[in-house]
Amino acid sequence: MDWPNWRGPQQNRISTEKGLIDSWDPQGGEGSNLLWKNPDLAGRSTPIELRGKLYTIVRDMPGTADEGEKVVCVDPATGKVLWEHRFNVYLSEVPDTRVGWSSCVGDPETGRIYVQGVCGYFCCLEGDTGKLVWDRSLHEELGLISTYGGRTNVPVIFDDLVLTSAVVVGWGDTNKWGSMAKPAHRFMAFDKATGELRWMNGTSISPFDTTYSTPTVTAVGGQAELVFASGDGQVWALQPRTGKPIWHYPLSRAGINVSPLVTPDGRVYAGHSEENRIGTTMGAVVALDGTKSGDLTDTEIWRQFEVMAGKSSPILVDGRLYVVDDRAKLYVYDADTGQLIMKKALGTMMRGTPLYADGKLYLCTNTGRWYILKPTPDGVEVVQQVRLTGEEAEGSPIVSHGRIFLPTSSYLYCLGNPNQVPEADPLPPAPKESPVSDDPKPAQVQVAPYDVLLAPGGRQAYKVRVFNSRGQLLSEPAAGEVKYSVDGPGTISDEGEYLAPKELTHQTALVTCKVDGLTGTVRVRIVPPLPWKFDFDSSADVPLTWIGGRVRYVVREVDGNRVIVKRDVLPTPRNPKNKLGTRSYLYMGPIDLSDYTIQGDVLLTEKDNKLPDAGLINGRYQLGIRGMSGKLRLDSWSPNDYRTQEMVDLDVQPNVWYTMKLQVVPNKDTADVRGKVWRRGEAEPDEWSIEMVDHEPNLHGSPGLFGNSGDAEIYLDNISVTPNVAAKPAS
Repeated sequence: MDWPNWRGPQQNRISTEKGLIDSWDPQGGEGSNLLWKNPDLAGRSTPIELRGKLYTIVRDMPGTADEGEKVVCVDPATGKVLWEHRFNVYLSEVPDTRVGWSSCVGDPETGRIYVQGVCGYFCCLEGDTGKLVWDRSLHEELGLISTYGGRTNVPVIFDDLVLTSAVVVGWGDTNKWGSMAKPAHRFMAFDKATGELRWMNGTSISPFDTTYSTPTVTAVGGQAELVFASGDGQVWALQPRTGKPIWHYPLSRAGINVSPLVTPDGRVYAGHSEENRIGTTMGAVVALDGTKSGDLTDTEIWRQFEVMAGKSSPILVDGRLYVVDDRAKLYVYDADTGQLIMKKALGTMMRGTPLYADGKLYLCTNTGRWYILKPTPDGVEVVQQVRLTGEEAEGSPIVSHGRIFLPTSSYLYCLGNPNQVPEADPLPPAPKESPVSDDPKPAQVQVAPYDVLLAPGGRQAYKVRVFNSRGQLLSEPAAGEVKYSVDGPGTISDEGEYLAPKELTHQTALVTCKVDGLTGTVRVRIVPPLPWKFDFDSSADVPLTWIGGRVRYVVREVDGNRVIVKRDVLPTPRNPKNKLGTRSYLYMGPIDLSDYTIQGDVLLTEKDNKLPDAGLINGRYQLGIRGMSGKLRLDSWSPNDYRTQEMVDLDVQPNVWYTMKLQVVPNKDTADVRGKVWRRGEAEPDEWSIEMVDHEPNLHGSPGLFGNSGDAEIYLDNISVTPNVAAKPAS
């Protein structure tokens, strides 16, 4: 009866529990079946329950200078808070109202909880205590894009892995380094115990948009598949242990947010609400054969057009597919043929996904219309309808141990009969993979960790795994069975330990291993300790080590000097309206750097009477010139006007070089953040242009650059990052 992820133990929004409520009264009182409601747990995240504890994600201290995001663990019987894990939202375009978009995921094997925040903060927590086991900053370390839309993916557990995804733009270039430098919807597979990155792989380059489609991980036709809808408008299946693509089906001309439903016999149901790949209609629901491989174009079992099913995911009960479209219209289809059985209006907007339990459908529309529906031969009948006035439902109801939990914008509701004894039928057996003995031939080699950052002279030990063609682990070869090589600086021993060169320069390398004629390759960045200086006079290109560097910036000669230029993002054949990366961040190195100053020269060009925005990043804070508004702004979370920030007027002129300087001095409980801007070539002013003290501080982070070049280009030069020495106290 545990509900370890928002889609439930079967990943299909179906529970085997019995004796659940047929009605409830949100006003409470005797016989209302309202066990408790808690306004502090309100939000858009769907909760989970594991081992007698309920977990959800909410805003922390909303509307204040200290706002952030947090995981909350509560007693599901009472709503009493047991522990909280708070973290800052930083270097993200997500507005405060979209915090808590993702949902927690619990690991039934260990009881640990995994969480992805809206800014790319990713962590593993002990479920009993909330103690941090490990965490990663996915945008600073790997290039996750956190956009204003706020769409945030939900992790999934498989074997000894935890997998999550986003649109990612990496480091390197497009020659020797392949496509990792360009944006794509990519999955990142981490060792769930340590956070080590096992593999990273994605779909088409230059996707349409970010998405939040939660994958289903199950055996399909005897093969483990990670089935998800992608930012490139296709439904995909990858091998979860290796990232190898199995099949893909082009469905939409925009990113898809619906989570595909996978049945035990291998059928896959998905929907979307954007323009279709064929014709001019909007929206579709499709049934696919997930046991196939390759390009599944024109192989669908059935497809129904003009169904705007882009937010709520389908569920399957007794041979019928239930789909609620974006306008809260319920469609009931024959799952085998796609024949429409019933269509019923439930409201005006839908975001969550229905729950099926105890012979009933439980759901709440986005505008607060709650329904309990019962399937009938002709469709459904209404058992109860309740209006939650003034409340919105972005998440979905769940059930665990006799209690139904409903998240809204005002409360987290706990519904149930107080005298009910929890009861459930056994879960049906999950589909099984074919035995490894059916495919014993080695076909894939994996080296881990896949991507590391080392200091000069640093060491990294690698582990090799061999898989068959179906992505099943065959062996972990001993050192004598593996031949290693390095393309680039550094050396590697016969035992698989890489040694970075000692030179204090920014370098990159590829490490390759060979086993039984098969090869696997991983990526290494070598970044020296501070200070750094980049003047580009002798550079043919942007440093390979910069995340988001070569795909966003180019070296160009301007007025006799070589500088880097952030270009306006150009359309691509796949994405003619491409704006991914127009407003973007670049990261230069380790995330554990602290107590330093970054300085650089910047020039804003002008196009059609418009100026871009440009800035520096230091320790998860940014100092930005707002070209059109004539402002200098200091912040860590720019769309949030309540979070600690400062802004002053700045008379910035186009085609004029300025020098910017950003210094962060972390203390135990605060951070002193200060910046200044002056015309290049003039004496540096003694006073800071702008200062602030953050009482929910970011104490470390990668140096970087920020730019919004949607209207005109940005030029930068003479970038330096230096340790603070006897930093002047904030005034």
